[in-house]
Amino acid sequence: MSAPAPQPDPEPQADREVQPGRASRAERDADLGASPQLLFTTNPGLEDIVASELKHRVRAAGLPAGKAILRPFGYGGHVLVRFDELAPETTAAALAMRSVHHVIRPLYTFPLPGPGPDSLEVIAGQLAGRGVDDLEGAATFRVTTKRSGEHGFTSLDVQRAAGAALVQRHGVAVDLTSFDIEVRVDVFKQTCLVGLQLTGAPLSHRHERRYGPRAALKANVAYALVHMAGLFGRPGPLLDPFCGSGTILLEAAQVHGALALEGSDIDPEAVAGTRVNLTAAGLAHRVQLRCCDARHLDAHYPAGHFGAIVTNPPFGIRLGRHLDFRALYRQFLEQAAGALRPGGRLVLIAWKRGVVDRVNREQGLFAQRHVRVVETGGIYPRAYVFDRL
Repeated sequence: MSAPAPQPDPEPQADREVQPGRASRAERDADLGASPQLLFTTNPGLEDIVASELKHRVRAAGLPAGKAILRPFGYGGHVLVRFDELAPETTAAALAMRSVHHVIRPLYTFPLPGPGPDSLEVIAGQLAGRGVDDLEGAATFRVTTKRSGEHGFTSLDVQRAAGAALVQRHGVAVDLTSFDIEVRVDVFKQTCLVGLQLTGAPLSHRHERRYGPRAALKANVAYALVHMAGLFGRPGPLLDPFCGSGTILLEAAQVHGALALEGSDIDPEAVAGTRVNLTAAGLAHRVQLRCCDARHLDAHYPAGHFGAIVTNPPFGIRLGRHLDFRALYRQFLEQAAGALRPGGRLVLIAWKRGVVDRVNREQGLFAQRHVRVVETGGIYPRAYVFDRL
C-alpha cells in the first residue's frame, strides 16, 4: 500500500475560540432545517479539537468555517457545525478529517414523549410521514442507531421501527451489508435525530493494522495527542517510547511530512509489529525504531535529543495488574525530562491520573500546560500536555 500524501496539521493547539461545554437549550432545540449542517462523532473529550480541525481545513479551502456547537444534545462525543451554505468542498474537507469517527448530515429532529416504548410509535410515525428524500431512487438502505440516555427500548427496536416506516414510505429494500444509503436515527434522551451518514467505515479506522494488540489506541485519539503537541516550529525529532502498534507514529508521519520520528518499546513483539504496520503504510523509512525500556531512555538516546515526546504508556493490561504505576511514572518522567531539550513538550495519556499528578508535583521537572479527560474503550484517562522546565 502506498503512503498517503502528508497533510499539514491545521493548528498546533486546540482552538482557543472553541471550548468544551454543553450547548444551550436554544442551540439544542433549533430547527435543523434552518441552515445546512454537519454532525461529527468522536471520543468524548475531543470535541474542541474536531471543531478546530474542521475550521482550519475549510478555511484552507477558502470557505467559511461555520459555527461549531460542542455536545449539541448534552452528550459528549458530538460536534454540530452550522453553515450558511454547505459547498461540496466543505463536505470533502469534512470527510478528510482525522479527529472524528463519522460524519453525518442531519435532516431533522423531533421530540419523543418519554423513555418508554410509546416513543417507538412516534419515531415510526415521523419517518413514515416525513421520510428521507435521498431514498427516492435508491435500491437499498439500512438504519443505524445510537442511543444516549435511559430508555425502555433498545437501539435494535429503533432500527426496526424506523426501517419498517421507511420501507412503507419509499418502497426501498433493507440490506444490512450492501446498502446504498445509511440512515441514522439517533436518540438523545427525549430527542430523535434523523440524518444521513456520509462515512462508511469510521474515519478512525484508516490504518491497515497487520499487527494490532487488544489495547491499541484509536487513530483519531492518536491524532489528537499529536495535535496537542504543537509540533510546528518545535525543533528536534519526536519520540514515542511506548510505541505499541505504532498508531501515534503513523499519525505523526502522515500529518508532519518532514518531521524526524523515533519509536521504541520494551516489548520486541511491539517493535516488530510497529515496523510491520509502518511498512504496510509505506512509512517505514520515516521512523527509527529500537527495543528499549522507557524507564532507561538515557541508555539509548543522548540528553536533550528530542523536541517532543508523544506517547500512550501502558494502562496495566499488557504489563499486568500488579505494575507499580508510581514507580513507572516517576522513572519515566525523569527519563523523559532528560531526553527532551529545555522547553520540549511531553504529551501522554494516562489512566492513573492521580499518580501522574503527584509524581509531577514531587519532581518539578515539567510545567503542566493542559489536561483533559478523554473517553476511550470505556475508560476515562487524562491527556496531559507538559513542557520541560
